[in-house]
Amino acid sequence: MKHKLNLCKEYLASNIGMVFFCLTPLATFLMVEVLEFGGADSECMLPTSLSFWVNLMFYYGAFLLFRAVTGRTRFSIIFLNLVFLICGLINYYSIDIRNSPVVPWDLYAVTTAAQALNGFQWTIPPQVIACTAGCVIWWIITMLLKYPTPRLRTRVGSFAASAAMFTAFLLIATVGRDNFYISAWRQVTANRRNGMALNFTINMDSLFNEAPTDYSRENAATILSSVSAAQTADGTAKQPNIIAIMDETFADLSILGDLNLENIDDVMPFVHSLSNDENAVTGQLVVPAFGGGTCNTEYEFLTSNTYAFFKAGSYPMLQYIHDDTESLGSVLSEQGYNTVAMHPYYGSGWARNRAYPLMGFDQFLDIESFDEETTEILRRYVSDNSSFDKVIETYEKNKQTGNPLFLFNVTIQNHCGYDTTYDNFPETVEFQWDSLYPYTKQYLSLIQESDRAIQRLIEYFRQQEEPTIVVYFGDHMPFIENSYYNRLTMFSAKTDADITMDEHTVPFFIWANYDIPNYDAGRLSANYLGPMLLETAGAQMSEYEEYVYSLKETYPVISASGCINKHGVYVPLEMAARDLHDYKIVQYENVFDKDVKRGSASGSGSSPVIGSAAS
Repeated sequence: MKHKLNLCKEYLASNIGMVFFCLTPLATFLMVEVLEFGGADSECMLPTSLSFWVNLMFYYGAFLLFRAVTGRTRFSIIFLNLVFLICGLINYYSIDIRNSPVVPWDLYAVTTAAQALNGFQWTIPPQVIACTAGCVIWWIITMLLKYPTPRLRTRVGSFAASAAMFTAFLLIATVGRDNFYISAWRQVTANRRNGMALNFTINMDSLFNEAPTDYSRENAATILSSVSAAQTADGTAKQPNIIAIMDETFADLSILGDLNLENIDDVMPFVHSLSNDENAVTGQLVVPAFGGGTCNTEYEFLTSNTYAFFKAGSYPMLQYIHDDTESLGSVLSEQGYNTVAMHPYYGSGWARNRAYPLMGFDQFLDIESFDEETTEILRRYVSDNSSFDKVIETYEKNKQTGNPLFLFNVTIQNHCGYDTTYDNFPETVEFQWDSLYPYTKQYLSLIQESDRAIQRLIEYFRQQEEPTIVVYFGDHMPFIENSYYNRLTMFSAKTDADITMDEHTVPFFIWANYDIPNYDAGRLSANYLGPMLLETAGAQMSEYEEYVYSLKETYPVISASGCINKHGVYVPLEMAARDLHDYKIVQYENVFDKDVKRGSASGSGSSPVIGSAAS
């Protein structure tokens, strides 16, 4: 009798353990979603939503697979619960810090992300404490319970069930992805509706690029040859030095609404004054980034490729530059320029130390090239003043070579975050409600410093005898309080599409210390700025650049957030697809089929190789 009671107790104990195991995937899924959003408005947690059941397929599949492989129930519970807790924490802080969950393309930028996180203040909200404590309690209970050792038949059955669940999960997430909320620009909302696992999987589609319909090398060559070689360089004119500056997070928030400044009239008076300079071209640049993604703007500028034809969330500079790539660096190098890239931060960010040599730059000066004793630091970054001092130093050294200089400088001063005050940076800009928006107050004060720094640089080159052109533009708008953006656009009569376009617009100018036409270029996308710079400098464009530049007359703006036609009318990208199909073909050839030889400059008799055979 006693023996039977013991068997009964063991049976009940093992069954309780298995019930606990069966509840663990559900509890883990709910823990991850509560961790990210505190459970508020998380549609994926509702049993009435499809995403609830699809996510459960993933979690149950993972636990069954791990138990089938290891044969250890207790270890499977604790290990996978810990893994998903860590994933949930990473996702939570990703949303908290940069307003975006973790997505597949972030895997290309792990190093850059780690560098950017150094200056953020870390907080531990209630849901992080509650979920972590809940997991610890779950592990303790797991250790106290007993579990039967799974037999081979059970493990095989678990493996089969896991395979079925993962197959169903992947099919629904890929083939049936239209049943879920998909938005490249509203990933937080997508994550809330779809759940972490499902949303990440849905976004995997963005990693793959398919050739356009009718693509062939012959077709691409025919399209490129259709543009007449109208550009010819003046062989007798002295080639100007070209200084290109992409200023980190330099943007004009007043395009969205009244800033209600109180102690000053303008945070960038010098940049705005250049519209009256007789040797300056000014305008507004539509960029592919918002709040981050600097490399996508510099990629458009340097290569003339539009981000609109890549899958949402791509980082072409990281993903697609693996061999020689045509860019302003290679095109100007072919014309006798010494080409230098500069960035006063870690060279590994966005893989610049790998990409720049492949883009034709002779030299890359990163933070290691700056003198620690003489370099000015604002907050925790190299100031624009010190960055521009390095530009001047490089220019002076280049004089001795007898060759013109092309220098591309990506600054760092204005990089986010803006959540910490610093003794070395007084925040001088005051505006209505500034106590409610400390991030914005710090950001606007930084922009004021950038404006002063670029004025100082322009005044230096104004005194130089060597002909020099300076092109200056921002990479994206800042990651500041969402509520401030909402306040700026609260009473706007613009459509959501127009506001989105404004949120992807930054100022730019091209200035020279010699006579160039003065005009307002209006609004154009970043893929046109490189060819416009070459035209202004009297340099030759590549065949590809000339083709791209010819499209500006029809669509001065081509971007992932939409297009603007020659009449100034917004056109959704899908509506302009037919008009832009040829561009898509030649860009695909330019990016993914680079073993095709192409002339480096239109109007030249020879056809030197810009790209090399794709490996």
